[in-house]
Amino acid sequence: MKFSNNRKASCKFVILCVCFLSLTDATSFVDMDSLYTTLTSGHNKHLRPEVDLSSSTVISIDFHLLNLQDINEVDGTVSITGYFNIQWTDNNMAWTPADHGNAEYIVLPENVIWKPPLINSNSAQEMAMFGMDELSLYVRYNGQVTWLPGQNLKFTCSFDITYFPFDTQQCTLLIVTWGHAAQDITFDSLNSTIQTSLYSINSEWELSNTYVTVDNTGTPKASFTFYFKRRPLFLTMTLILPCVFLVLLNIGVFLLPTDSGERIGFAVTLLLAVVLYLTIAQALLPATALPRLSSICIFLMIDFMMSGLIVGSVILSSRFYFKSEDEPIPNWMKKIVTFQLCCRAKNRVHDSQSTGAGRHKDKDEALFRKEKVDDSHRNEKEVTWQDVSKTFDYISLISYMMMFIGSNLMFIIDVVQGTS
Repeated sequence: MKFSNNRKASCKFVILCVCFLSLTDATSFVDMDSLYTTLTSGHNKHLRPEVDLSSSTVISIDFHLLNLQDINEVDGTVSITGYFNIQWTDNNMAWTPADHGNAEYIVLPENVIWKPPLINSNSAQEMAMFGMDELSLYVRYNGQVTWLPGQNLKFTCSFDITYFPFDTQQCTLLIVTWGHAAQDITFDSLNSTIQTSLYSINSEWELSNTYVTVDNTGTPKASFTFYFKRRPLFLTMTLILPCVFLVLLNIGVFLLPTDSGERIGFAVTLLLAVVLYLTIAQALLPATALPRLSSICIFLMIDFMMSGLIVGSVILSSRFYFKSEDEPIPNWMKKIVTFQLCCRAKNRVHDSQSTGAGRHKDKDEALFRKEKVDDSHRNEKEVTWQDVSKTFDYISLISYMMMFIGSNLMFIIDVVQGTS
């Protein structure tokens, strides 16, 4: 029991000693005020903080991205929000902690000590030095200064919209020093990538990769490169698929009877709808063909031309259909119509044979003989302009369908190869 009481007394004594030492190590307001007066007087804040001014000041820099505000391909600009972590050593800011109440750091206003003059050299707005008067700097006893200027940055970017909307854009933010000789300041990067731990996800663009480089040849500069990958689902559903369905519907105009009188109006309406989507795409993209015209523009132009050709084909087919029977039909047209009718008759016989194999073999042979007789009679019969119109519709339907499939396959292959 006596041993337990002694142990408790020893623990209390140790705790009291720790508390006493903590109180004696605490920095008072008087100590910090004295330190502030010492650091902010007796030196020129406009001169670089080097004992030997022939040596360069090393600026370590890092960037923390907070959010992506906007990417405007038409204007060629990127708007982001973030802050820089900038560090350097100021020999005028060093002190001995024991002389100032063991103070190891102090927070100073931005305008009382030297800081590097930095600007965004590819800014898309009015150029201004980084920083603001209300911002503070964190200074350690060894002279290391940490500056965290926050910025709303809008900078230029050269966009490659070749594979829009399945594109990935590479944009670089350039930071350079201003008002100093090239040998006065040297950049160093704290990290090889941009810090994104506080980044808010953007609904339109995915930040796929980043890296940081510094170049001290000539004018020192730090480059912060972003890779923004577009999320293509929205534009695929609202731009590409509607155009595909419009052209497919336009091809279907050849299935409408010519007597209905609606074919030309239907084809022209779908042509105007394709033009509308082409206008929407042009409003989303910059007026440039470098390094190449966008795949989506080529795709929409092919759809537009195909729709225009379909309108012309429908007009020509209607002209054939309503021609007078007194007007002679050229022999080459008669041959094409007769050949097409014969092919269709043989296909019907073949289909009938495939569906009635074995048990209906005799019927199929009889049907085939009947079709041959009908074909021979058809060949002897006078071909009419209505037959020419129907044959022209059939050939147009097959031709435009092949063009439609080919253009879509070309677009898909081009995008897949370009983005892989």
